[in-house]
Amino acid sequence: MNSQSSSSQITAIIIDDDKGITTVFREYLQIHGITTLGIGHDGKSAVELYQKTKPDIVFLDVIMQDYDGFYGLEKIKQFDPNAQVIMVTADITRDTHDRLVSLGANMIIHKPFEIEEILMVINRITQLEVIHN
Repeated sequence: MNSQSSSSQITAIIIDDDKGITTVFREYLQIHGITTLGIGHDGKSAVELYQKTKPDIVFLDVIMQDYDGFYGLEKIKQFDPNAQVIMVTADITRDTHDRLVSLGANMIIHKPFEIEEILMVINRITQLEVIHN
């Protein structure tokens, strides 16, 4: 991400096997001037979309069929250790949390979430990026 802090400069990809969630995410991000570069439905598509589009932020579900979010997170971080990956999950167990942290998740949002949480996370990520640039 560039050092610009305007949300109009932010790009994202959304990965979730629930198409209803990806639709809500996309609409919410669009309302706030954030461009969705792609939507995927498993961990493998997350990796492919990340490599193709290199978005500022990845919203990645954890529990999905075939290739889960753990797979996607691990492969994205191998490709780009600086990737900003926000994990979204209904699994609030300590084991899942610890595994996500060990794989490099930048933040974790628990389902069900308030849509305002998404904007707070985006603001936090962009503020950290500005500080580090």
